[in-house]
Amino acid sequence: MNSVHSANSTDYLTLAIPNFNGGKFLARTLESLNANGPALRWWLQDACSTDDSLAIANSFARPGDVVCQEKDGGQADAINRAFSKMSGELIGFINSDDCLCLGAAERVVEFFNAHPEIDLVYGEVEWIDENNQVFGTHSGRIDSLEEILDVFHVWWQKRQWVQPEVFFRRSLWEKAGLFDCRYDLAFDYDFWVRCFRAGARTAHIPAKLAQFRRHANQKSTHSQEAAAEIRTILQRNLESPLPISKYSQLVLRKHLEYEDYRLGDYKESFFSMLLRHPDWFLVSDVRDRIRFNLGAKLK
Repeated sequence: MNSVHSANSTDYLTLAIPNFNGGKFLARTLESLNANGPALRWWLQDACSTDDSLAIANSFARPGDVVCQEKDGGQADAINRAFSKMSGELIGFINSDDCLCLGAAERVVEFFNAHPEIDLVYGEVEWIDENNQVFGTHSGRIDSLEEILDVFHVWWQKRQWVQPEVFFRRSLWEKAGLFDCRYDLAFDYDFWVRCFRAGARTAHIPAKLAQFRRHANQKSTHSQEAAAEIRTILQRNLESPLPISKYSQLVLRKHLEYEDYRLGDYKESFFSMLLRHPDWFLVSDVRDRIRFNLGAKLK
């Protein structure tokens, strides 16, 4: 295990890399991190892989990079373990199949140092395939607790953050708390919500900062399971006091009720349910469904 730098340094960005048998893409990931030069340090948190992950990581490790192998309780636990031990005030995490864009670390470090009031930055991402070919880009935009909670009109309407484009100060992680290991697919969303609840001040860097790889074996392909976790996180937040308008909270609650009906095995018809729940009219998806149904009947 290599030595690490001072824990409060803002001269570089440190990324945790949770990994278990990710050897297929790990070399490309570490190559992209090392290409960012001294502005980037990484900590590989390996959950006792049985493939060649350790050999690959050790071959790429530079002074200041760390390869740590120990059993963990899943991806969220692995990141918590890495964050608690790794150095640096500017931190983030990246999956062992994703990549950092060239010059991204230096850009992030310079931005944080120029804006000491900012706790978290996010940029833009490129979608890449199994052969490292770019096939699309994404630029999300979320700047408040109210926006990140409105998963229906923001998170699921292509304004979401994509995890490897987000970087933050260690002090924010300490305020927001550990990643919640109850969640397997949406622990990052839960953490971002808690960051805003902790008073995070955010900023957007208008540049490609990371590459997110899409392939058949990744966890993020389980979209329905991830959406269910996100709805659970939203419900739990609505059960506690929130510093957003009462009206916004009411609309979110009604949208969750409607989603429960839409996705559930209910025998009652939509219009019958609507008569019993007239406040569903607050939900834009409900109003759209009514317009669609009425339009179909008029044809």
